[in-house]
Formats: sequence, C-alpha cells, structure tokens
Amino acid sequence: MSRRFSKALALAVLDARAADIAEAEKFTRTNGTSQLNPKDRMFDEDVRRAVEYGRMRAFEQFAEAIEEGFLFDKVAEPGSTP
Repeated sequence: MSRRFSKALALAVLDARAADIAEAEKFTRTNGTSQLNPKDRMFDEDVRRAVEYGRMRAFEQFAEAIEEGFLFDKVAEPGSTP
C-alpha cells in the first residue's frame, strides 16, 4: 500500500527509523557520538567519516522510501501511538 507524501508522514517515518536503529544498536538518541568506539579517540577521523557515511546513506534511503511510497515495516501512521 502506497501512502501519500506529507510532512507528518515524513516525520513519523524518520522518527520510527531512528528509533529502530537506536534500539538495535542500543544507542541513546540524545548522547551524540560519545557512544561510538574507540573511546581513546585515536581514530577520530575514521569515526567522523563513518558518521558522515551513515548520514549519507540515511538520506539515500529516505529518498528511496519516498519514491516507493514509504513501504517500511513498523511505521506508525501520523497521529497514532506506537
């Protein structure tokens, strides 16, 4: 089932996907990159690049989702409670 694009649906999809990733990776969504290893900070450039790669992929995946009509698993309709 394809859904009509709306700001509310886009925000619901983004929030649901972020919550799924946070749960799977055991991230705290308000704690930033301090959750990433290594903690000794010897590889800051590698960590920065990995984070930027993740951001790029997120935008690509969201664009694909818009084209496909938001066919994600476990995405709540705007205004509904999970």
